[in-house]
Amino acid sequence: MITFVDGPHSAPEYAFTDESETALGAFLVGDVQTGGDWLLDMLAWTEDVRAGRSLEEGWSGNAWVAEVRPDGLHLFDTLSDDWEGHYALADAIEVMLRYWSFLADHSSAGWKHRELTKWEQKHSRPHPLHPTL
Repeated sequence: MITFVDGPHSAPEYAFTDESETALGAFLVGDVQTGGDWLLDMLAWTEDVRAGRSLEEGWSGNAWVAEVRPDGLHLFDTLSDDWEGHYALADAIEVMLRYWSFLADHSSAGWKHRELTKWEQKHSRPHPLHPTL
């Protein structure tokens, strides 16, 4: 299980109980960082693929490439040839939702609402996980 904690310089860090979870934690705190819009994108793409509204989605950041397919979220570290992670979509969504809550708890009042409203206006649709967010 991945948990999120405050790092020594007020930046999010992750802790894990299973080595196989490290790629997802590193991806979230390293590439998604504290950008609510990026996290909302990842959540939407993952849910859209999980629900069959999209066949595949992808994202490339500073160090990670993310591929969202019906068989899971696949992460590949572009800086290291041998660091990758593969997660069931439901499990990836659950961890990303915990990261969303962590960011909200460490942000100003109303952050969740502002980020979600901004995302929905930009994409001209409700976020597929709006009721959960």
